[in-house]
Amino acid sequence: MTDPIGSDSQQEQGSAERDSEPNGRITFRTVWGGPSPQAGYIEELARIKRGLRTVGFSYHFDLFLMVGGDITPAPGPSGLRTPRVFLSRRTVTGEIRISKDEVEVAADPIAFLRLTIHTAIADLMTRIATRDPAFDADEERGKIAFLIEEAATPDTPADPEATTATPMAGK
Repeated sequence: MTDPIGSDSQQEQGSAERDSEPNGRITFRTVWGGPSPQAGYIEELARIKRGLRTVGFSYHFDLFLMVGGDITPAPGPSGLRTPRVFLSRRTVTGEIRISKDEVEVAADPIAFLRLTIHTAIADLMTRIATRDPAFDADEERGKIAFLIEEAATPDTPADPEATTATPMAGK
């Protein structure tokens, strides 16, 4: 016969240990609004995903990325839609829209993509911090800083050797 109190305390201890280790990831489900997305967007999104692949977060971010195009232009301003924070599951969800109209007038469309994604994730982190006092928003934002610190161009091929999310010193 097992002791229910001992079982509960062991589960709580295991849960606390699990929560103290960053085991969350940022994942994207992407929909392109047309047959020909903005030049370099597919490659840049692959580069961003590789940069985030090895980074552990306190929460799992499940993001739906809608990039407007000729068929579905993603009307309205670009940015975060339908943000949700699930404390018990340590999961955050949201839709990031990239408006075709805003991309067409952006001076640097790739930088616009990176900035929009960074701003949306940072906003989600702020939402977590307001509900979870143990969440260190500044530390977590530091893990995505490379999105706005690194410059990328459509002519630059995605680096398959990229395994870290921090820019190399001396660049």
